[in-house]
Amino acid sequence: MYICVSCYSYVSDDLRAVCPRCLRSISKEVSYVPAMAPAATQQVVGNEGGGYVKGVVTYMVMDDLEVKPMSTISSISMLRNFNVKDLGVLEEKTVKLSMNEGLKLLEASFISNTVLSDVFMLPDDKKKAKRRR
Repeated sequence: MYICVSCYSYVSDDLRAVCPRCLRSISKEVSYVPAMAPAATQQVVGNEGGGYVKGVVTYMVMDDLEVKPMSTISSISMLRNFNVKDLGVLEEKTVKLSMNEGLKLLEASFISNTVLSDVFMLPDDKKKAKRRR
């Protein structure tokens, strides 16, 4: 990412860009830090890979499709929010996302706040009943 060297008003991902405000070069390199990621959860692992995300970052997708950075702190906070006392009741489920599941996720996202549970956990008869509401 680059910022205007004169007025610091505009940012670009193109080193050759010209600032529309002052018509000077947008060429001062700056680092991007996502607003949703606390500094403690960011991992910097060199500059390989290109693009906007540098290094290795893992995310978790919540049942309502909210995306959060994955960290020990955020995981503990999530368990506390859901009042989970016994970790033995938790289960991990790996799912394959085909076009059909993608369409089901899209449909569920319009009618539900528990999208992932509805698509991957509910039996088919309960999914149909929920859609009719």
